Amino acid sequence: MKKSIIIISSLLMVALVSGSVFAWGPGKGRGMGAGFNQDCPRYGGQSALNDLSKEQRDELNTLRQKFIDETYELRSAKFAKQQEMRMLMQTSDPDRAKLDKLSQDLTDLQKQVRDKGIDFRLAAKKISPELGMGKGFGKGCGKGSKRGGQRGFQGQGNGCYYNN
Repeated sequence: MKKSIIIISSLLMVALVSGSVFAWGPGKGRGMGAGFNQDCPRYGGQSALNDLSKEQRDELNTLRQKFIDETYELRSAKFAKQQEMRMLMQTSDPDRAKLDKLSQDLTDLQKQVRDKGIDFRLAAKKISPELGMGKGFGKGCGKGSKRGGQRGFQGQGNGCYYNN
């Protein structure tokens, strides 16, 4: 009797542990890993960037660095406002007027960054019209493992990729 209880409990433990391991599935639920579908010309935008001349790539990289430098102060201020709002919300009695002011400031900063982003994309389109508006330097929005909206893919990309 004692031996059968030990065997049954051992099998039960193995089943519980293996069940949680298999629940993660491929890629641990983080979407597709690096190297997936690299031969697809629209995936990751690498093919379109590789088709550019060295001068165009250099111009785009210079333009991108200029955009990053120009928006550094705005992005830093935006981050500071977000942190200030978080800290204020964690107090026992948040001040509504101060939150409204911070929210308005944050909206203004976001608009300024968006406007500079539009200027950047328009300038990039002049350098290389074949990249299009959606491609370039930014985040993707892939679904990857079909577990809802994962963060997606970082870096130079087409903008969106869905694996349905």
